[in-house]
Amino acid sequence: MIIYLDLIWLLNLGIDFLLIIGTALLLKRKKNYVRIGMASLVASLVVFFMFTPYVTFFMNPMVKFFYSCMIVFIAFGYIRFTYFVQNLAGFFFLTFVTGGGLFAMHYFFQSELDLTSHLPGFGGSTISWALVLIGFPLVFWFSKQQVDTFKIKKVQANDMATVEIVIDDFRFEARGLVDTGNQLKDPLTRTPVMIIEADLLHPFLGKQQTDDMLTMSTKENHPFMHRIRLVPFKAVGQKQPYLTAFKPDQVTIYYDGEQFVTKRVLLGLYGEALSPEGHYQTIIHPQLVISQVS
Repeated sequence: MIIYLDLIWLLNLGIDFLLIIGTALLLKRKKNYVRIGMASLVASLVVFFMFTPYVTFFMNPMVKFFYSCMIVFIAFGYIRFTYFVQNLAGFFFLTFVTGGGLFAMHYFFQSELDLTSHLPGFGGSTISWALVLIGFPLVFWFSKQQVDTFKIKKVQANDMATVEIVIDDFRFEARGLVDTGNQLKDPLTRTPVMIIEADLLHPFLGKQQTDDMLTMSTKENHPFMHRIRLVPFKAVGQKQPYLTAFKPDQVTIYYDGEQFVTKRVLLGLYGEALSPEGHYQTIIHPQLVISQVS
């Protein structure tokens, strides 16, 4: 069996470089390409040690760990302990995810039992090289997308609140997202506006009367006629330059272990789902959870 050591080293050098660059992108670290290149070179040298009498030493888990620490240190340096640990954890995470992803893709597409016959350097295979060159960026992109999604959901989870709304004898609860970007207020009274999904009013008003409010075609006998306000509002996909809002009797917000009760608030109706996954049905004005508004 012919082993092309130079091809194996070159492939590992490229993968190590991509892993370190990926770690920098994942953790939003400043990229020093000279340091990253040196770290990639050091990381790729392990290939040569695999064909020496020291192979048993380098297969030891503790040696692998300290070797990884050296690679991360060369690539990103040492500012403080937590900074170094974050870099090391990010490097391990990306290595395990991409390695597992590539192995899964290889197992999915291969049709022969001899896995080594498809590895670069062991006879060679264009499929193996294509798998690395195409599969690695795909696995990295997918992993980064999932990490970003988890971060967003974690932030949203920290900003979630329970909202209780009272209108006459009608009382209902909904999940709300405290959005610091929501600065919508009634321009005349400066009353904060909280966005809610129009569907929440269906049990009280019914679909037809709720739709009448959304399209601003309410009649004089509409039960909310004395509560309705028009607030200037622009959003993507919205045709009208105004948002139909109404004044509730009371809104109670349970957020971050505290309770905020206010009557000085308007509820703006939105005709579609605010969260595609249904995580929340209202968008809370941040002023409502900063100070008590009477």
